[in-house]
Amino acid sequence: MAPSSPRSRPPLRLLTALLIISLAAAVAKVCRGCDGDEQRALLRIAPLFSGEFRHRNWDVSTAANCCAWEGVGCGRRAGRVVSLSLAQVGLHGALDGSVFAAFAELQELDLSFNQITSFASPSSSGVCNLDQVESLELDDNMLHGIINPCLGKLRHLRYLSMGGNFLRGEIPPSLLGNLTQIETIHLGENNLTGTFFFSSLANNSKLHEMVLSSNHRLEIETEAVTWAPLFQLEYLNLRNCIVNKRSNGVVPTFLSTQMSLSGIDLSHCSLRGKIPPWLVYNLSDFLLLNDNSMEFLEVEHINGLAGNMTSPLQVLDLSNNSISMAMPIGFAGLFTKLEYMDMSSNLLFGGVPSLAEVTSLQVLDLSHNRLTGELLPSLTGNASVLTSLLLSNNNLTGPVPPSGWGLQQLVHLSLENNRFSGRLSPFLPNSSLLETLNVRNNDLSGIIQDGLLSNQQLGVILLGGNSLQGAIPIELCFNEYLHFLDLSNNQFSGEIPGCFYNNFWTDMPLYYNDNRFPGNVTQQMSVDFTTKGEDLKYMGAPLVLMTAIDFSMNHLSGTIPPSLGLLRKLRSLNLSHNHLAGPIPENFMYLQDMESLDLSHNHLNGSLPVLLASISSLSSFSVAYNNLSGEIPFQSQLTTFNESSFEGNENLCGEIISKKCSTIHDQQGVVLSSDAIDTPLIYWSFVAGSFALGFWGFIAFLTWNAGFKRRLCALMDKCMYNMGWSIVP
Repeated sequence: MAPSSPRSRPPLRLLTALLIISLAAAVAKVCRGCDGDEQRALLRIAPLFSGEFRHRNWDVSTAANCCAWEGVGCGRRAGRVVSLSLAQVGLHGALDGSVFAAFAELQELDLSFNQITSFASPSSSGVCNLDQVESLELDDNMLHGIINPCLGKLRHLRYLSMGGNFLRGEIPPSLLGNLTQIETIHLGENNLTGTFFFSSLANNSKLHEMVLSSNHRLEIETEAVTWAPLFQLEYLNLRNCIVNKRSNGVVPTFLSTQMSLSGIDLSHCSLRGKIPPWLVYNLSDFLLLNDNSMEFLEVEHINGLAGNMTSPLQVLDLSNNSISMAMPIGFAGLFTKLEYMDMSSNLLFGGVPSLAEVTSLQVLDLSHNRLTGELLPSLTGNASVLTSLLLSNNNLTGPVPPSGWGLQQLVHLSLENNRFSGRLSPFLPNSSLLETLNVRNNDLSGIIQDGLLSNQQLGVILLGGNSLQGAIPIELCFNEYLHFLDLSNNQFSGEIPGCFYNNFWTDMPLYYNDNRFPGNVTQQMSVDFTTKGEDLKYMGAPLVLMTAIDFSMNHLSGTIPPSLGLLRKLRSLNLSHNHLAGPIPENFMYLQDMESLDLSHNHLNGSLPVLLASISSLSSFSVAYNNLSGEIPFQSQLTTFNESSFEGNENLCGEIISKKCSTIHDQQGVVLSSDAIDTPLIYWSFVAGSFALGFWGFIAFLTWNAGFKRRLCALMDKCMYNMGWSIVP
């Protein structure tokens, strides 16, 4: 076949030109920038930004294509806006919903973390007409009023978040049922009321996350009718709602059909009765049932269901319930994956079982129960990763810690208000990461051996209310993070070490990570400490900032070491009910953060340092029942205290205690109290001053009165002559 002639083939240059023109047209169509109406709508929104967000690059002079503007996302088709991310841009007040009408293809709208109070026209031409939107985030604003039912028109909506507002009233019955594509609903942290029937969600087959938490007056009913959900939840949070009030507070039974659950929060929901045994198997991550009136599982249910099965739960919180039972046999074998277990504040009895099979357990809280017996040396096995062991307020006995203790990772140990006895075990230093040691109010005795409290990580040492004796360990001076030290109500003797002055005490704040516990539970550390005459709980920021020493109710003697006055960040100091003598150190005036100072019931003498009145933060103060003397300075902060702060000091006087001071005046006109002359320096100064004044006054008189001087000299000559004395001229 003969080749075709050049004229019979399309010219190569023509084909190339057509291709380029077509490509350019397509590119121009896609990249020409966002729609004009949408750009104008964005420019209407831009002036509503406040603060630093005013400087966003929403300006045609700098970027003509609004698809390039920060927070604006455009699709591939003609550059239409499909997403607006306007979170935390300072929007506030009533927002005109019509500004969003131009965004016909908008799929994602994020207005969270602003201060929007309402939408001026939500239904007619605003948010409710965004029929393509799939994600609507309005959480953490200031929205008030009822939830507008028109949101049910958003048939493509998959994600709805309106939590953290001030919404009130009932959840519209048809609202959520009409959202057939919905996957996530977050209406928590509002003021919603009325009754919400969970069965209205039965046909929402794609629903996997539901949050209605902290609507304190919202009643949620799951048992009112017989229904079968088409959805499989992954997360359910009904915390601080009233669940199944009409059904005797039963745990929602539909949860037995939910096989994909990672976590449930039903805390503080007024639930009662037994925990269904199937519940612990359906969850892969956490179960929070704290602050209810649950009774837990019957022992035979656990043993009957478990067999070779184990629960995948990692976090279990059943605290603050009414569980009255011994911890079940085989408990550890059932929950082998647990990392956090809190069953505090119940009615548990019997002993603490071995949890050696729970090799991943990091936090165990069984405090405030009725547990008895001794702790097993194999409590958590040899390879324990336990970081927090909290067993306070039980009736446990035996040594602390038991022989063979293997908790090398332990950070927090709280055993107060039990009946532990004997000496502090030498195994304690094996826990080199220990930050909190609380064994208050037990039957511990003996001296504290050298090295037991030398751990440099210790920030809280609470040993009060025992029968410990001997000297205060000098190693306490060198704990770099020590901020709470309670040795009160023991039998410690000797002098207070003079080494409490290191730099960490004066400047370093105590650091506690409130999010140290695993899973979805944040356990906030707290410390109970007696200060200002009352028992106070410190947690959060106050815990971080607080520094306190309590050596009260011991047999300490000697003087108060001046080094204590160098602990400039110290906020509470209690040295009462000891045998301390000597003066109050003058450098206590440097304790400018001091809030509570109790030196009562000692043998202190001397006067009150005047500059104590300059400690403006001082709100609790007592030097009662000492041997102090002199006038109480009626100045600044000291004037805020009444007579009880100074009683039992017979030689104190002043306006505060309504006791007048007797005074003498020195030659400079300074008023001195009669007690002040008791000091040797002032006494001899007064004698010398009086002699000098009399002598030189007499000489001056002789100089000025010549006649008296002659008569005096003649008298002296006569006396000397009669005595056989003579002066040779």
